[in-house]
Amino acid sequence: MLALSLTALIAAAPLGAAAQDQGAREDRGPRRERPEQQQRPDRERQQISYSEAASIARSQAGAGARFVGSQGMQGGRYVFAFERDGRIFNVSVSAYR
Repeated sequence: MLALSLTALIAAAPLGAAAQDQGAREDRGPRRERPEQQQRPDRERQQISYSEAASIARSQAGAGARFVGSQGMQGGRYVFAFERDGRIFNVSVSAYR
C-alpha cells in the first residue's frame, strides 16, 4: 500500500512542475497597468476605522435615513443598516482606502 501511494506521488510531481512552469511563462508577457490600489493585496492597503466607515455610510444613505445598526465587517466591507420611510436598507463601505 505504501509503495502504491509513493508511486502515485511520484507520478503527480511532474504535473505540478508543469503547471508551475506554465504560470511562470504567462507572467513574462506584457502587463496591463493597474491602479496602485488594485496591485496591493488587502492586507497591505490601509484599513479605515469603523467610525470613518459609519460616517461614509451615513452620507451615502442620504438625508432622512435613520441609522438602525451594523452588521460589522463582512468580506472586507463594513455593512450598515438604515431605515427611511419604513424601509430597511443596507449600505456597504469598503474597509480599505
